[in-house]
Amino acid sequence: MNTAPSRRSRIAFGVAVICVLFLTETVVAHQTAPSAASPWVWGGLGVVGLGALGCGLWWRVQARRGGAREVR
Repeated sequence: MNTAPSRRSRIAFGVAVICVLFLTETVVAHQTAPSAASPWVWGGLGVVGLGALGCGLWWRVQARRGGAREVR
């Protein structure tokens, strides 16, 4: 496996996990102290988490294929 895409993939999956943890924390915090900004925070964390998950999957595939695109 190529090391650069593999490393990027691990970092992206780590960011996705952190977003999920923050998302669950804000849901619990919203139950005790509701805020009008909570849906915006959830949306932002969701977008970043899904983007990181998508990038992580893409880089994982690139790492397994060898990391380089063929140029013809």
